Amino acid sequence: MIRRLAYDDRRLRDLPGEPLLATMIESAARCCGMGLLYEFWGVFEGRLGRSPKGLLLQKGHSLWATALCGEAVPEMVDFLRFRQEGWLMLCPRLADAWPGAGLPLRVMALPGDAACPVPEREYFPHTATAVADCDLAGGERTPQQYEAAVVNLHLAQRRRVGIAVTLQQDGRPVAAAAVTDSGSRWGQISYVATLPGYEGQGLGRAAVYYCADWLRQRGLTPLVACERHRESFYAGLGFCPVSSVTVVSDEPV
Repeated sequence: MIRRLAYDDRRLRDLPGEPLLATMIESAARCCGMGLLYEFWGVFEGRLGRSPKGLLLQKGHSLWATALCGEAVPEMVDFLRFRQEGWLMLCPRLADAWPGAGLPLRVMALPGDAACPVPEREYFPHTATAVADCDLAGGERTPQQYEAAVVNLHLAQRRRVGIAVTLQQDGRPVAAAAVTDSGSRWGQISYVATLPGYEGQGLGRAAVYYCADWLRQRGLTPLVACERHRESFYAGLGFCPVSSVTVVSDEPV
């Protein structure tokens, strides 16, 4: 059984569990219209005298899920397999029990005592579509993924839970990054990309630090979720591993 949460529910301000998923859920709670939030209580059980077993966030055909206790895992896996229509982001407990392979992502945070120098460059904030364009050019994205990126970036800016920024050369954006979610403790930096031919100039580093500084000014700890081969890049910027999540989809992610 699931129960929808109201966006002003105080429990959403201090969520337990995986920090990236908690940030996404809290960000959606602060911005009515960015997702539907549910508590997972169990398939055939009531709520009297009990605590919820998990939390779910639905954005379109995508689901974020975190189990709050070990006993919730089998029921939540069965529920999610039944409900899956697009792609899922799973906390480690659920990912370990998921039948089949997924894309593991390392969640890394920038500690409060780590340096965050913002190089003196000309930054172009509030450029959501240009950020999505850089992300598309920097990697392989489906049209559906590109469209979702543009919508998410514009929503994050409009709801004041994020910012998009590009650096430009030769009259066009060549590097980008964005804050897509922020809660009361953390904020997520995503869509980090540098166009081929412009790597090695510190552009990606500058964009990440710009977003990290934006979060720190609001008292938040910057987070990133990256594939394993990108860990060294973020480690070089001062980020440290704090957890992991797994993305599961029938389509390339």
